[in-house]
Amino acid sequence: MEQNRPAHAVVVDLRHGAPVTGALKETEHDRTRRFLVIDGAADLVDHQLLYEQLYSYGPARLLCLATGAPGQRQLHRPLPLGPPEAGVLWLPDTLVGAAPGTDRFDASLRPLLELLVEPAVFDCVLGQLADVPHGVAVPAVHVLEHDLTDEARSRAWRQALEHLTGQDLPVSVTPPEQGTTSGGARQDGLTPELSLLLGRSVPRSLADRPWLTPGGRTDTRHEQCLDALHDTREAYEAVRGVAGLFGRAGKEADLPARFESLADALAAYRAEVAGALADGGGDRIRPEQRSRLLERGIELTEVPEVTRASVGPALRDHTERLLGQRLPLRSVAATLNALSGRSAPAGSTARLRRLDETCPPERVAELPLPPPFLMRLPWAADAGLTLLICCVAGLWPGAGWFTGPLCAAAAAGLAALMLRRRPGRSRDGRLDGGGDTRVLTRLAAGAVGGVTGAVAGTALSLPVWAGAVALAVALTALVLPAIHAWTAAVDDWWGQTDWAFAARAVEGIDELLADTVVHDWLLADARYHCSDAARAVAVLVGSMADTVEERLGAGPSADRALPLDEPGGPHAGPAGGFDWDSWGDGADDDRPEPTVTDAASYGTAFADGGAHDPFGAGGFGTGTRTGRDLGTDFDPGSGDAAVPGFGSGFGSDFTSGFGGPAAPGVGADFRSGFADGHAPDAAAASAPDPAAGGRSVPHAAGERSPAAEEHPHALRSLWPSGADGDGPPWLERETGDGGPELVDTLVGDLSHGAALILASRWAAVEREPATATRVPLRPLMNELLDEEHRRLIKDAAAAPPPYAPDPGNRPGIAGLLGVSSDRVRRLLADGGTEHVVPLCGAEHRRLLSKDPHAARRFRFAPEALRRGAEPETGQDAWPAAAEDVVWTAGGRHAGVLTLVPMRPDTVRSVRGEEGGTR
Repeated sequence: MEQNRPAHAVVVDLRHGAPVTGALKETEHDRTRRFLVIDGAADLVDHQLLYEQLYSYGPARLLCLATGAPGQRQLHRPLPLGPPEAGVLWLPDTLVGAAPGTDRFDASLRPLLELLVEPAVFDCVLGQLADVPHGVAVPAVHVLEHDLTDEARSRAWRQALEHLTGQDLPVSVTPPEQGTTSGGARQDGLTPELSLLLGRSVPRSLADRPWLTPGGRTDTRHEQCLDALHDTREAYEAVRGVAGLFGRAGKEADLPARFESLADALAAYRAEVAGALADGGGDRIRPEQRSRLLERGIELTEVPEVTRASVGPALRDHTERLLGQRLPLRSVAATLNALSGRSAPAGSTARLRRLDETCPPERVAELPLPPPFLMRLPWAADAGLTLLICCVAGLWPGAGWFTGPLCAAAAAGLAALMLRRRPGRSRDGRLDGGGDTRVLTRLAAGAVGGVTGAVAGTALSLPVWAGAVALAVALTALVLPAIHAWTAAVDDWWGQTDWAFAARAVEGIDELLADTVVHDWLLADARYHCSDAARAVAVLVGSMADTVEERLGAGPSADRALPLDEPGGPHAGPAGGFDWDSWGDGADDDRPEPTVTDAASYGTAFADGGAHDPFGAGGFGTGTRTGRDLGTDFDPGSGDAAVPGFGSGFGSDFTSGFGGPAAPGVGADFRSGFADGHAPDAAAASAPDPAAGGRSVPHAAGERSPAAEEHPHALRSLWPSGADGDGPPWLERETGDGGPELVDTLVGDLSHGAALILASRWAAVEREPATATRVPLRPLMNELLDEEHRRLIKDAAAAPPPYAPDPGNRPGIAGLLGVSSDRVRRLLADGGTEHVVPLCGAEHRRLLSKDPHAARRFRFAPEALRRGAEPETGQDAWPAAAEDVVWTAGGRHAGVLTLVPMRPDTVRSVRGEEGGTR
């Protein structure tokens, strides 16, 4: 796959005779092939065929660091190193007090190499060298290096691994128990497909029960239940009110018989569904089971919303969403295990218990038994009301002796009519729940009230018209309360029946049958596949958690040695390890190429007073620099002058940094130059001892370090801490204790990387979950951990990995390292001319150009410095605007790089001999 981000330069060290075939193989898929070649200044012509070989795969860009040859006063440059696609930076040996190829010499190159392999800096240097005569210059630099303390790096790495591992605590994925899915993700985080597999919801296409054959046995039983429910309810409505008490509808309504028919229909429907559940039992529906279900009127069709093919993508989206939320791997595995358990169908036979709970047979048998018919009012209130009405009816003087008892007889007659037409008695008398309408009570109370009214009417001597009005009022008051009492008694009786239970039972059986058909029969294959796939993914995620836990239990790997056979770094290419760039779009797609301008854009390199001395007061320093000013105790007659500061800050472990996957883009040939013993002290490099708290302990040449033997996947430090020495004089260090967003950033990178690792197994999971776990993910997870740890060591993970989902919102240097960018802003503001240090000795100054406008200078800084700046101190606050600074995608260095050209007569372009070194 074509890489989207600019390829880092591949380092090729020709000083140790490293072959270039590995570098060519490493860049065969790069759109722009960049090579950073380290070679001896005296060997450039002899290695012309090697340079030509670097062009054998097509156009390439070469930047050569020519080292050594302190006594050489003229540099012979072969034609393949000519501009504009190639250039030479000469680093004379008189700068250091060590022989070329030794640890101290190579340690001084380490920051410069890390800087030049960045694509933006590499291209900018070549662009500047294209304007220099012969494309040869001596660099002068001032670099500010941001870094984490060893304690902060180890602490952040340990906390990130602890968070990534987590505990076996599943998150809730319980879907709603009812409802129909209408599309869209549910609030519980499940996709609609998974929600259908777990809940009792029914797909929209099955909402109208298309699997129920019209006119079939099951459909007929269901319709009979619905008709019986409707008829019973209709009979109850007819019995209520005036029509039920005095009309013919109430007389003909036979509620007990209706309830008996309802019980028979419900029992038949329940038996039919129970038979269907028994017929469809088992792990999966077989052809003979489908035939028996079809005889019952149940036809199993396909469900377009959820199929076996749609389960895999849905499960993948759910898993990636969990990982995207930065949940611990243990929690993700526990959640997937819970999903696996809930998605596996238990079989329709297991639902018979739910059928018994929804519709108990004993309740169905009791359904035809009617409850007693009773009055709602208490006995005393009913008797008192009747006595009062009859008393009013007897107030007619003289006639009251007849109207009062007559009203009492009417009250008793109404009570008898209620008892005769009670809804709990069938017309044939076969079913009767009994009842009491208080006929005798009403008769006795009415008689007493009538006599009392007659006596009162005679004593009061009321007019005739008053007696007639009192009789009319009494009869009205007698009938209306009787109708109300009848209606209330019928409603109370209806409430005591099991009609509501029957309605709920029919609805419950419908839901049970729908759940069984949908989830146990139609979706059985999809649910089994979901269960198996979720379990397989849980095993894979658990294995990754085990790998992280093992790495966590191994201790602070930031201080342990890396075995020599450890895979290459993130830019080592397919042969050196896992190619993460092939997993997604790069983080640098939209980053513009740096603008290269001439020296006038940055100001005059030399003042008038320094026109004859590029390193004088008007040049890169405040005064004439001696060898000691340049960081060297320079002795022209000595070949091994002491170099305080140079190399001492890096130690002999620097060689191991190149032997492992240290700097991005460092080619296998260059690494092997240190790993195979070409460097004199490489085999005897000190390895940090974990038991000694990170102290270095020596081990014999060719022997693996104790830490490497004990922890085969441990990483050695790519560079020692700055506390061991001051480093080169042109290098400043600023260390931080870790920012508030460092751990979250590491966890986010590891979580996204884990999702990409799982992506490599999704095809196998979807195809055959049982075999998906046979390929272990431990190597890929170790590769991810190694790469992220390298990023942590390289620049505190400030540069986003290729698979970062949102690289533009990545935290800046303040949030990651806990240091401010003010120091870099001040450095870039004054151009760094007050502190720029030339990388050559005093005796080579006369070989440099005296033209004050010939020098080329540019500034550089990692993108994280600008990305993490506050709005009020953001891009617009940077000096000379952002386009005047080369922004590197990663790295931890910022500063100024000046290229001082050689005098025209100092460089000669020559052609090598035919028999040159290959």
